[in-house]
Amino acid sequence: MKKGFKIVISTLAALLIICGVLFAVYKLMLDPHRQTLKPTIDSRGGVRADVQSLPLDEMLTFDQAKEDIDYVMGMLRGRHPAWLEDDNERVVAVEAQYLAELDALDEKRSDGVTVLEEWRSLCRIMHELYDGHSNICRSYSGDRYIDDVSQIIQYGAPVKINGEPTEDVFERLLALCQYETLEWAKLNFGDFFTNEACLALAGVDTSDGVTFTFDTGNDDLDAYCRFVPPDEPAEAASSSDDSKWVYYSIDDYNKIGVFTLASCIYDDEYRATVKEFFNSVSEAGVEDVIVDLRNNRGGNSLVANEFIKYLDIDGYYTWACHVRIGNHLIKNKRSYVKNEKQDPAFSGGIYVLTNTATYSSAMDFTMCIMDNGIGQAIGEPSGNLPDSYGDILLFATPNSRLPFSVSYKRWFRIDESKAGLPLEPDFPCRADEAKNTAYTIILNGHKKIR
Repeated sequence: MKKGFKIVISTLAALLIICGVLFAVYKLMLDPHRQTLKPTIDSRGGVRADVQSLPLDEMLTFDQAKEDIDYVMGMLRGRHPAWLEDDNERVVAVEAQYLAELDALDEKRSDGVTVLEEWRSLCRIMHELYDGHSNICRSYSGDRYIDDVSQIIQYGAPVKINGEPTEDVFERLLALCQYETLEWAKLNFGDFFTNEACLALAGVDTSDGVTFTFDTGNDDLDAYCRFVPPDEPAEAASSSDDSKWVYYSIDDYNKIGVFTLASCIYDDEYRATVKEFFNSVSEAGVEDVIVDLRNNRGGNSLVANEFIKYLDIDGYYTWACHVRIGNHLIKNKRSYVKNEKQDPAFSGGIYVLTNTATYSSAMDFTMCIMDNGIGQAIGEPSGNLPDSYGDILLFATPNSRLPFSVSYKRWFRIDESKAGLPLEPDFPCRADEAKNTAYTIILNGHKKIR
């Protein structure tokens, strides 16, 4: 018995050692999250790296800049699914741009490289991937913004920046942006007008402020702006009230419930609000529900699963995905999920409002509703594509400390018959008309698809 006991103990000990070794190998060589930065979740559910990059005019040696660029390329090659896909033309383009950037920087070897120049080089490299979730950015506590946004508010985008046509600046900036759809790039271009670093990235001379030219409808108006810290004055940087990110209203007269989700944050507040909403829907005898996902830039995709729990359906399909683990691509087919139906279960019409700023997990929410025949979408196409890369890993370059993200999954559209197609709404209209359009459809007795 003693001999048998020793054999059992020895076997268990050996198994524990083997498991420990395998776990260590996984963490050191296979885990996608190895060497990553801890993510920080902002008030709108966005994920970012809490790291401060060097000032844009800080000088680096050529070797330091090359080390940074090689580090980014190493993470792309070692973590992004595209590098394990056969004959991916985007990978070829990225690798070619990488060599071109090194050649260009090598010509400045004796002069050194500014952080701004390195940032531009990395932007041009990552642009070739056309992955909106893999991007290079900048995070600096010394950021400055224009001191007056009143003309932008009144007249919209300027027609010239420092005398140069704005469309020329946009074309230059386009080659530095990471995006999947041109509409998404155009949407985000508006954010660049107020930020000194973003204007500098686009090649605008910001050394002595900036002059915008606005079309007033009569004569052109030139407006000179200084750059100041964001709290000097308060209106220097645009701000918004992020406190109401999930809320609802009940239209008792028309029997319509409107559920608004400005950010895909999956927490106790969200779960409680969804439950409270559907309780109110049941009590008021609501027949149609409008889900407003306009300007929702994503977050956690579990928000859709939680919402669907309160719908009277037996189950639904989720998207297929490829996950990169080390040098292996784990291919998961789309799967059918049995709905964990909650009371009260709603069986009326579902209409999702979208616009170009409906992105990432908010786009997934919409796709899940549309492709499963649960409801219909109204508004504009989403900012990214259903077939896209996502789920990001966060890093920072070793010398300039520029933060960047790399996707390690590839997602596929749920309705496989529409593979490669954008998420086109069932009822296209301008974003600001989407809610009224939904009311018109409902009140005109449009046939529900469930």
